Amino acid sequence: MDVFSKLRNKVAVFDEEFDTIFPEDVREHSNRHFTSVFIAQQALAFLTEEGAKKILDIGSGTGKFCLVASATSKAYFTGVEHRAYQVEIGNECAQRFGLTNCNFIADTILNIDFKNYDAFYIFNPFLEAKDPTAQMDQAVKVGLKEYDTFSDYVYQQFESLKIGTRIASYWTSKTQFPTSYELVKSSFGDTLTFWVKVS
Repeated sequence: MDVFSKLRNKVAVFDEEFDTIFPEDVREHSNRHFTSVFIAQQALAFLTEEGAKKILDIGSGTGKFCLVASATSKAYFTGVEHRAYQVEIGNECAQRFGLTNCNFIADTILNIDFKNYDAFYIFNPFLEAKDPTAQMDQAVKVGLKEYDTFSDYVYQQFESLKIGTRIASYWTSKTQFPTSYELVKSSFGDTLTFWVKVS
């Protein structure tokens, strides 16, 4: 039984097992850069609680959140990632395991209109722009200017969304969220936070 069959059948899947679907050279970054299966499941439950149908993962990497979530949800998941080779890995995994409700886009966040989505997942996607130790590779060169540009764009897009929009965030600064959002729940030492737009 593959990991996705296990997820659909509510069988526990640990990260060490799930991550074997990815090439070994990216798998080594799992502990720092990949959403854990358990966190993905918690985020999914919150994001779809009010019936969200189109969910965007901001900085999806190889796509672990979208892949885990799409296995047990009828919602459609899109990941945007600026490393094209990681997008290829995510799309290849989705195709290989028959996950027809997720896809990955190779682009910067600046070209994504958030109004095309109902809910959002964000896992500190721009950290490497200000912390060199967080860089997975040299495929994309970014710095503090890009960090501010990307973060400001996401903030403005969040502000423009309709009341009731839900966001699940992991290891993401609370300053990323406009005051029009209410923090409705947090866990894991305040590293996993759930937000709803209230005004």
